[in-house]
Amino acid sequence: MRDSSLNKSILSLISVLNSDGHIPGKATTLQKIDWPATVTAITNRGLAGYFSFLFSQSRINSEIPATVVDTLRRASHRIAAHNVFYEAQCAKIVKELTASGVENIVLKGFSYMQELFGDTSSRSLSDIDVLIRPDNRMKALEYLLAEGYEIYIIPSFKGSRDDFTILSDITGETHFMKKSGALSVNIDLHWKMRAEFPMNNYLYLDKLPWWENTAAFMIGGVPAKRLSLEMQFIHLALHFASHHHYTGLRWFVELFLFLKTFGEKLDWKFIYQTASSNDCRKLLGVCLRLVNDYLGDSCPASAIWPRFLPGRALLPGEYRFYKNCLVRDEKSRLAEYICMPLSPASVTGRLKMIYYFLFDEQGVVFWEGSGRKVPKMLYPFYVLYIVPRQLLRRRN
Repeated sequence: MRDSSLNKSILSLISVLNSDGHIPGKATTLQKIDWPATVTAITNRGLAGYFSFLFSQSRINSEIPATVVDTLRRASHRIAAHNVFYEAQCAKIVKELTASGVENIVLKGFSYMQELFGDTSSRSLSDIDVLIRPDNRMKALEYLLAEGYEIYIIPSFKGSRDDFTILSDITGETHFMKKSGALSVNIDLHWKMRAEFPMNNYLYLDKLPWWENTAAFMIGGVPAKRLSLEMQFIHLALHFASHHHYTGLRWFVELFLFLKTFGEKLDWKFIYQTASSNDCRKLLGVCLRLVNDYLGDSCPASAIWPRFLPGRALLPGEYRFYKNCLVRDEKSRLAEYICMPLSPASVTGRLKMIYYFLFDEQGVVFWEGSGRKVPKMLYPFYVLYIVPRQLLRRRN
């Protein structure tokens, strides 16, 4: 797997700009950066607002080309305008869902944005994530449809609309979209906390006490709920590991900022006990170790990673593979498929994951819809056909 010098350059820049003290080779690091390519990469990865904020706070701003600062500032203004619109929509949805008796929790996005980024305009947003209780699913669905939202069906999905509803049951979420002038609003409505198929049948994230550990905050002047600090960390790490498969600097940077801001306040004993399975602890440990390796000087709390990640949880070369996932230029479908069976902390768990992948009948629905009938004993052969087909489609 080829490393990306651009991603490594961005991570080095984050380390330099977040350091309060002296970093050996700081000037050399800045001089080696290919600024035009790096600025393009920063913008494409949704980090323009964050870097614009960093540059405005940094004491080494004079060592950064003025054109770089100006380009990122203009990009951050577009993000800020987009977020103002999204914040108003999020506040409206939270207020009206709550008024209709639908208990809800704002996930990611705006939930801790103010504390992590200094305001609600620096973090790039693509959608609004809201968690509801399963019993309120239909009530929330009716509300969103009445508000003009439509269920968004993945273009590559080959089944029927009813099949897509079945797929939503598997994933525990539905994506809604609404046009508002030149802009669109995207809502991810979650009623289960799930990992990607087939890991949702193995990690059992729904069993974690999400609803029992929440905190109050304000969004657009409206009272709302978010996860507690400890549960927010668990969610950010598990989401980055099991959904994004350690790929995507935007989510990695958010995880780093959360640890940098709240790491010393987190109840690590509670986190260890709550993430009670070795598999969940392994995913948390890998995330913590990645932060420690790349940004540890700015994030002392990440040094706790050995408590969650004993050496026996990783195969030879496995951690290096995860590091390569982080610094890749583009997301790799093959890397995603490799990450899935590697996720469990034991050989038995990895074999179970492979079994789910080969024999779980939900997989056929996930890829093809219920119209495709495959005898159970032929599932493995079907998967061995469908996976290369998916890889070739992604490549093309």
